[in-house]
Amino acid sequence: MTPVTPPGPAGQTAHPQSASGRPFGQSAQTGPLGQPPQRGTPTPTPAAGAAIGQQGQPGQTAQHGATRPTNTGAQGTPPTQGVATSGRHPVDGVRRPTQPVAVDAATNVVPHNTASGGYDIRRKNPDGSQVVISKQPLPDGTTRVSGFKQTEDARTGTSTRTYADGRTVIKGRDFERRTVPSGLGFVSHQNGLREATLPDGRPAFRDQFAAVRDQDGRQRQVIERTRYAHWAQGRPAFEAQPVVRHYDVGHIHGAPVAQYRPSRFSSDTYRGFASRFAAPVLVAGAATAAWVAFGNPTTTYEDPVALIGDMQITSGFEEGYAQALPIATDTPYVNPDAGDVRNQMTAMQQQVSSAVKSNATLTQQLGGVDIQATSTQVQQAVGSAVPVQISEDVRLQVRKQVRLAVALHQSGQALSLNDVLAGGYAKVYLFQTAQPVNVPDLSAGGECFLNTGDLVAFAKLPAADAQAAEMKVVASAANSCRPEEHVEVRLTDIQEMLNGFSERVEDNMKRVSTCAASGRC
Repeated sequence: MTPVTPPGPAGQTAHPQSASGRPFGQSAQTGPLGQPPQRGTPTPTPAAGAAIGQQGQPGQTAQHGATRPTNTGAQGTPPTQGVATSGRHPVDGVRRPTQPVAVDAATNVVPHNTASGGYDIRRKNPDGSQVVISKQPLPDGTTRVSGFKQTEDARTGTSTRTYADGRTVIKGRDFERRTVPSGLGFVSHQNGLREATLPDGRPAFRDQFAAVRDQDGRQRQVIERTRYAHWAQGRPAFEAQPVVRHYDVGHIHGAPVAQYRPSRFSSDTYRGFASRFAAPVLVAGAATAAWVAFGNPTTTYEDPVALIGDMQITSGFEEGYAQALPIATDTPYVNPDAGDVRNQMTAMQQQVSSAVKSNATLTQQLGGVDIQATSTQVQQAVGSAVPVQISEDVRLQVRKQVRLAVALHQSGQALSLNDVLAGGYAKVYLFQTAQPVNVPDLSAGGECFLNTGDLVAFAKLPAADAQAAEMKVVASAANSCRPEEHVEVRLTDIQEMLNGFSERVEDNMKRVSTCAASGRC
């Protein structure tokens, strides 16, 4: 196998092994994270970060940005947005409320427990549902105004949020379903299985448990994912033959999680990625310009890994944009409840604005909260694609990770979060969002969405007993969490990002192997 330079600061090299001495990513025989390894498995010795589940190790600040104060609620829910506990006020000197302010019996203005000056307007409807408008000043000086309607079903144990931009998030006792504006739905089950369905109900991919027999004759349980469709040119394209992939079953604090273990290609295939192309390969600039804007645009490539690295970035954002827009069909999907949510948001803001104007006491209680400034704003669906700015540093880092992923693929090893944390370069590793996920916003309060293709990094390494990590957004598309924001991401979702990155590398390896011979990809 060709020596690999793992992702890390320039000039630093290492062999692709974790601090335990195991090949990087090898996880099939380790015990569930947070539990002792199985017999015969060496005990990991963490390097830069503690292995997940190892008690008593504090999180560490990463290099991607300074740690920000967190405002975190229960895992999987938005941060608590209620009474501020610090009593501090924003640096602009405006005195803002630290307690919820009642507008009437059903409506409250609730300040975010952050220094940004954000707030929620919350109204309880007669039917028991709740409408929430969230104003979040962002680090770049802009303001995000979003909103949703939440309903609870005690009989089924589900909580449903319908967002103004057409998204829906349903949380049940043992599952979570996220539907994006295109109508594509992603489901995460508590048992570790995932699936995605198209707006017409047909599956895009589906997981199931299966048993496989290893070369030594022993049988083990795996998660088998069957992919029926992929995204191409803004719409789903069905596979000629369903693509079947197998995943090791790992655990994070007892929660099952899939870890993709690739099926190896022929030796000749890998040989083609160990050296430069025989002749430069041309890539049409227009094909990438719609999705990303590289700081140093390239149309010809001599290094196959450099080409795959750029494909990783562009194909991720292309897929994310496609998922955010209605699919071009005779009857495109439209969330029937989103329009009603936007109407209720507008009415609520007008109501609160009028109340503030006519009530001096209420005006004094709200202090610097500016209701009128956002009275006509609502978050709606993404319009035209705006190219995502990608710095050269990010581009080079992704290429390093691709080189490592190719080496892992050649050895048939899984890329696990535990090994990234123990490998010594977790602080600089970039994670590419594999599926849309709503996350608590630790910078501005409330929540935001990470969409497919968005890039995030550790803001600080997670503590050994953590269920989630504080991440910093590095690059993101429209209607996503903004760059520089700090968000909280579940570790199970971070592992799915690693799975998605490995799968995308595999797909792009196949693509380059096919197109490079013609000199044009």
